[in-house]
Amino acid sequence: MAEAQLPRRVDAVKLVDNNQQLNAAIDSSKLTRLGETAVRCDAPVHCEINFSRDRENNRLLSGSCHTQVVMICQRCLGEVSLPVESSFELGLVFNDDQARQLPKRLEPVELDEHGILDLWTAMEDEVLLALPSYPVHTQGECELKQPEPAPEITESDEKRPNPFDVLAKLKQ
Repeated sequence: MAEAQLPRRVDAVKLVDNNQQLNAAIDSSKLTRLGETAVRCDAPVHCEINFSRDRENNRLLSGSCHTQVVMICQRCLGEVSLPVESSFELGLVFNDDQARQLPKRLEPVELDEHGILDLWTAMEDEVLLALPSYPVHTQGECELKQPEPAPEITESDEKRPNPFDVLAKLKQ
């Protein structure tokens, strides 16, 4: 059964007033900033989103999202597939004054003048913030390129005359 597509833009004010919950996915190929940051995104971004109000009557967007991305391992420079998960609690505001009044625990997300939220951008932001700053394979999985061992010295190399022996004889 195919998962429902998350709508790009929603009336956040109406969804908050109705305590709406959304469980849907975003086709990761449509998230351009994620595509520019990672080598590729192997899976859709699965989102569980709740629109509600907190005890101080602030509009909230809370929930979680997860996906699978491929990045460049900073240890071996090969591709590494990493799970990305984010839990969030965001305050929905109309302007900077409302954003300053939010409790410190809430990150502000600005709605347009009609209360419309670009949900894809908000979810893409959360995935980007959850990406590792130093992606690496798990211990033991890296395919480090080891330098070739130095050539072994053979007997013929040891018996070769030293070119500086002539100088030593001249010094005597």
